[in-house]
Amino acid sequence: MKSRLIIISEFFYPDENATGYLLTQIAKGLAGIADIRVLCRKRKDRFCDKETLFPFHDNIVVERIHSTGFNKDKLVLRIINILTLSISLFLKLLTELQEGDRVIVVTNPPSLPFIAAIACRLKRARYSILVHDVYPEVLIATKVIHEGHLIALVLRWMTKKILESSENVIVLGRDMAHLLTRNYRTIGNRINIIPNWGDIDSIFPKDRLDNSILNEVSLEKKFVVQYVGNIGRTHNVELLVECAELLRDRDDIHFLFIGDGAKRRWLLESIKDRNLKNVIMKPFYPRNRQSDVHNACDIVVISFIPGMAGISVPSRMYNIMAAGKPIIGITDTTSELARVIQEEGIGWVIPSYHAQDVVKVIMAAQKENKELRTMGLHARKAAEEKYSFEKIIPLYRNLFISKGKG
Repeated sequence: MKSRLIIISEFFYPDENATGYLLTQIAKGLAGIADIRVLCRKRKDRFCDKETLFPFHDNIVVERIHSTGFNKDKLVLRIINILTLSISLFLKLLTELQEGDRVIVVTNPPSLPFIAAIACRLKRARYSILVHDVYPEVLIATKVIHEGHLIALVLRWMTKKILESSENVIVLGRDMAHLLTRNYRTIGNRINIIPNWGDIDSIFPKDRLDNSILNEVSLEKKFVVQYVGNIGRTHNVELLVECAELLRDRDDIHFLFIGDGAKRRWLLESIKDRNLKNVIMKPFYPRNRQSDVHNACDIVVISFIPGMAGISVPSRMYNIMAAGKPIIGITDTTSELARVIQEEGIGWVIPSYHAQDVVKVIMAAQKENKELRTMGLHARKAAEEKYSFEKIIPLYRNLFISKGKG
């Protein structure tokens, strides 16, 4: 008889954001070793009733939990959504959990590990934490709270307790492992580094001249610098606007933003107010167009605000690598992003957070077609050999098979 593994996440199929996609794939990858039950947010659209049943595997059952669905880009409304979801999930766990069950809970939103830990203790179940963002550090880095704030102190104490009681702490990068080990020395033996992956079967290098998105926005003959993904509080899009302003007179270089998030409105207003004709902003495209999305450029920028090393690892990096695109990483040199770029020889790391330094790299890259092609080949090779689903999912399986026997 297979054991039960319960996955707790705000997002799951058919959500197409990174969390929803990654947790869906992890569930599919683990369905062969356990009966999977997923508890997630109920969608507020016309598909929610039809897709209560998960269509991919007999061993996966999805139950969608009611919560508020206010605008998540407004902090107060996002907090209300988190509270209602957390309460609903906790009540469901109290009726759902059985002694001996195992749980995987993701750290976004940050309340989920706490409610999972309490429910597991009451029901004598075991839980593993999948760390996508480290709290309270991400709140401090984004200046939501300051270092000595009471909320930060309380969150650190609570985080220490739930990490120490967990079965596994799964982190996405070496910088994250270092940060958690430094802050919580007693959890070192629980930490497992399991990175995210690139979707190498559906995202692959393509000739940019045949790219449908570049054709749509009439950028086929431009040198395109792309930013793709969440435009959130941890991402330094302000710096990229400065870069676009410095390059506004270069008709041959263009910036293409694709995504959504808390800073999207600011970005649109800044483009308009500064009359930046060299910037185009597009919303997210469906996942079935991701290969075109990641190929709609010559080079990609991943830009973080300062102090994010160890706090978050960008999942977009691996799909960019699958598309064979060089990366400019605006990030601390100790971050996983910086380490992968340097180890694989796939781009540039700029830790100065100065627009002038980024512009110098962009202008140099435009002149180095051969170097860009070499970096792209290295990126695709690394995605295939190190960062594909087939390489990563056995790490999850081995983790839960070995611990399940204990």
